Amino acid sequence: MEREQILYTIPFDFEVLRQVMDVMKDAWSMPDYTEAIPPHMMKAIMDNGGLLEVAILNGRVIGFVLGFIGYDQEYGFYHYSHMLGVRKEFRGKDVALNLKLKQREWSLKMGFRLVVWTFDPHQGLNARFNFGKLGVVSRRFYEDYYGEIRDGINIGLPTDRFKVEWWVSSSRVSNRLEGNDKPPTFDEVKDLSFFTLETQKEGGIRVARKTRIDFSKEVVLVEFPGDVNSLRDECLKCALRWKLLFREVIKSYLQQGYIVVEHLSLFEDEERRNFYLLAKTSLDKILAGEYPWR
Repeated sequence: MEREQILYTIPFDFEVLRQVMDVMKDAWSMPDYTEAIPPHMMKAIMDNGGLLEVAILNGRVIGFVLGFIGYDQEYGFYHYSHMLGVRKEFRGKDVALNLKLKQREWSLKMGFRLVVWTFDPHQGLNARFNFGKLGVVSRRFYEDYYGEIRDGINIGLPTDRFKVEWWVSSSRVSNRLEGNDKPPTFDEVKDLSFFTLETQKEGGIRVARKTRIDFSKEVVLVEFPGDVNSLRDECLKCALRWKLLFREVIKSYLQQGYIVVEHLSLFEDEERRNFYLLAKTSLDKILAGEYPWR
């Protein structure tokens, strides 16, 4: 799909806003529109300092990004990116990336240095996109942030979330987007890192066994499921145990000042394994592209 074929624009037509609800329903496998944001709320967000950018192909909305103004005592004012959705049939075609680039461009124009959002840390594809392509970092983790969400992605599991920081004017983000600051490979950091979760295969399923904590290490790796959605369908108890042990480890390290910097992924004996790389260093160094493994 050529990028020129897709129109990226801010919508003003309520029919387009209603189509955004259709994208929400499709992207999150919602059974109905209960969890979707209604058009009148989208209109209110756009008219009061927020952003709604849509991707339209042949008159049909295929993706969107939606955000509004946020405030934090540490951050000050920032742009909060609440939802980014793309129809399933158009995933893997850079629609989501182009929407985030439009959001970055808009944020810089509006004077925001920081864009913030939450995401499920157990979704590996989202982790790769957020950390690997965009260059976010995370210093905050929330247990069951949204309570129960009854869509096809979240049902049955607690809605634990990372709050990620996208410092859109930083060297890290600029270089990552330009391809000049690539994430390390697993082999490049494995000998420098402390592994914080013991896992093993049982009956063809990789399960989390126990946590390991050592705050003397500068770089640590935290494993999470290769495909949490498939694991949930195959063994809900196993998926929940992963979430609970991951929660214990992440909270411990973030409280000690570690920063979630990268997502690493590898295939081992035809099995995908996912890891987060955490570093005990300053945010300023990370944003400048100064990493402990270089």
